Amino acid sequence: MRGIAITLGLVCLQVMLSSTVQAQFGSATRPQVAMPDGPVRNIILKNCVACHGIDDYAFHALTRERWTDLIEDRHEGLEMTRMSRRDRNTLLDYLAETFSEENTPFPRQYVPPEIDTYYEEEQGLLVLDTMCTECHALDRVYETRGSIERWRVLLLEMRGRGAFFESNEEMERMAEWLSRVQSANLFE
Repeated sequence: MRGIAITLGLVCLQVMLSSTVQAQFGSATRPQVAMPDGPVRNIILKNCVACHGIDDYAFHALTRERWTDLIEDRHEGLEMTRMSRRDRNTLLDYLAETFSEENTPFPRQYVPPEIDTYYEEEQGLLVLDTMCTECHALDRVYETRGSIERWRVLLLEMRGRGAFFESNEEMERMAEWLSRVQSANLFE
């Protein structure tokens, strides 16, 4: 019993230390990709997610031919390469449409910077009015709720589509502000 307690204590210590290190040094932001509906969903669940999440797809922006090459190169000898021609074509159609070369791949190495100054209400509204309205109405922002991570991902996607932030710190300030004023807290 004492051995179990010591092991449990060591595991807890390791989790606390890794959380502290991660909080201090940050970790790369990952894209958030929604699981598709329809037949492709079952194909992905059967062949893909046992080894990796579907968010990995967003790191690429490829033609159908390049998606085919990527699947063959990275999955050589794996069970996934033995899927039916029909399932393979369905998967490739989804990948080529959703993550085509016309899209901007999600950045692989964005690590959120630590910030110590924050947007006041007026500063956040000014960014919304000047930057966001260049491409869409503000109702899209006001109808969205999210954590800081969700807002960070959305802002990175917007940056990929042309939104300009002077620095990563400015983008992080906006993500933090949005997470305060448009939080995911359902009990407001």
